[in-house]
Amino acid sequence: MRLLLLLFVLCFGQSIYSVEIPAKDRIVVLITVDGFPASLWDDPSLCMPNLKTLAAQGAMAKSMLSANPSITWPNHTSLVTGCTAARHGVLFNGMLLRQGPGVPPKFEQWRDKNELVRVPTIYDVANKAGLTTAHVDWIPVQKAGTFSWEFEERPDVIGAIPQEMIKAGVMTAAELETFSKRSGAWRDEAWTRAGEHIIKAHKPNLLLFHLLNTDTHNHKYAPGSQPSHTAYAFADTCIKRIMDSLSAAGLKEKATVIITTDHGFKTARRIIRPNIVLRDNGLLKSAGLTITSCDVYAQSSGGSTMLYITDPSKKAELIPKLKEYFNGLEGIEKVFEPADYPTLGLPSPDDNVQMGDLFVPARAGYGMSGALAEGDAVVDVNLDDPTTYPGHHGYLNSDPQMNGVFIAWGYGIKPGVIEPIKNLDVAPTIAKLLGVELPTAEGRVLKEILK
Repeated sequence: MRLLLLLFVLCFGQSIYSVEIPAKDRIVVLITVDGFPASLWDDPSLCMPNLKTLAAQGAMAKSMLSANPSITWPNHTSLVTGCTAARHGVLFNGMLLRQGPGVPPKFEQWRDKNELVRVPTIYDVANKAGLTTAHVDWIPVQKAGTFSWEFEERPDVIGAIPQEMIKAGVMTAAELETFSKRSGAWRDEAWTRAGEHIIKAHKPNLLLFHLLNTDTHNHKYAPGSQPSHTAYAFADTCIKRIMDSLSAAGLKEKATVIITTDHGFKTARRIIRPNIVLRDNGLLKSAGLTITSCDVYAQSSGGSTMLYITDPSKKAELIPKLKEYFNGLEGIEKVFEPADYPTLGLPSPDDNVQMGDLFVPARAGYGMSGALAEGDAVVDVNLDDPTTYPGHHGYLNSDPQMNGVFIAWGYGIKPGVIEPIKNLDVAPTIAKLLGVELPTAEGRVLKEILK
């Protein structure tokens, strides 16, 4: 009799105790801690006990490769599309618009998602499949139209979730009206309140949740600094609150939680100012800090810059000069031309006019600023000058310091440490967890972490 019972358990026990829960009854939470380099995980002073517990119980990658350009909006878009910027189209934290000969490009941050993102996202396909979707401080998502509930980076006081939170007594109208003027730590805490509310009140099948304060402190004080570590410790408490809200909503056993980031971080001691190089060589004219005309303009993103020739008829004349000026400049890694862009996962300017005519990353120890000022083109970091801050990202994604963390925990996840992955792998893995298809993704399903 005992033998028969043992055989029954061996043959059928797994199916009895591991009954698959349909996606409509579960929740996948994707949390990004902005600017969280993989190298920081081994720092003994990193105070994130809650996240370390999740990593010990779940799956963790040795590192996660970011995508070029290694800045916030492009990589948040790669995380939810599984595509490089060459395909999804997002190159900045907003949209760059060329204005014509002699005029610098115009930069507009708050453009609609469907103007910026060129491929389907995981929340689009989940919504189409009849699953519920939500986000807190995700970008770029303005007027996406495929979220069931949302609490934006700039929340609208009359929005559905803000109004629910006011009525529930977890946020006030005054807080919402002054939201963007408050500190980064306060906003992370408020976004956490929104995440808790959405989980408990609505139990979405997919929640995208973004914490930003770490990025702010890394920029201002440099990664590894005391303020930076304090910001990570605070992010850890926010993650714990999200986890606790899953338990309070009765979702803990049905939840899969992925914690990752958009990019790593580096410390610069010297700052390159490309627009001063252009001015000094007669390619840009200014009155004080105002550009009056330019043949070329530099749009900098911390660890790199894109150079824009405003009159296309002058490209043949100006590109050799620009290569000479910048290849010979202190702190420049290399000048990349459009023929090089496919190897970097970047689009051609012919396919996406936001892309620069040249792409110029900095070397280790250097950052970049688009500021116009008096003085040299390359200067020391000055903490009293907001344009020469020490913490940067935007370097080539081949730089190991641009690699980020990746942790997966919960339903359907097999514990263990896996080899390095790409952030392009996150969206197809979430699609697999949700039982939906994302055929446009360039990344792969992380089968090694799935039960």
